[in-house]
Amino acid sequence: MRAIFLFVVMFVLFLLQGTVFQIFTPEWFGYHFDAIPHLVLIGCCFISMFAGRSTGIKYAIVFGFLLDLTSSNILGVYAFCLGLTTYLLGFLARWIHLHLVSVFLLILLAIAALEIEVYGIYFLIHKATMSFDEWLVWRLPPTLILNGCLTILLFYPLRRFLLQLVPDQTEE
Repeated sequence: MRAIFLFVVMFVLFLLQGTVFQIFTPEWFGYHFDAIPHLVLIGCCFISMFAGRSTGIKYAIVFGFLLDLTSSNILGVYAFCLGLTTYLLGFLARWIHLHLVSVFLLILLAIAALEIEVYGIYFLIHKATMSFDEWLVWRLPPTLILNGCLTILLFYPLRRFLLQLVPDQTEE
């Protein structure tokens, strides 16, 4: 039953990422930088760290395809990048004690990796809309700051929920 709630939580994060955070962009307030929320990646990273790497990868690929369908013009980029990033983060998290600071740093690393992967793929197929220098100044730092704040806000509720979910996952 909690696995259904996990899907609902991830779907709510997906909806928040695609609706609320797209309305209240920095440009709406008169700023000229991009701060991209990655709530789906944050949720998948938490799942990978606290409920199992394979579960996190499954959710990353499913919600990556949903992100491709709604916010990308190339199918498969986010599914691949979210799956790869979640796998690597779950692999790293096996050797680290998962408290607030370590989870915060791991998720910031995952967000930077996802942004670099997506930019790299778009650059290779000539779909990147800004140069690497512009991207490094105007997109990556604000994205890391925004998602760092979101990670801190979501840490305790998601961790508690996922730690309660683990016994149900092992029974199946």
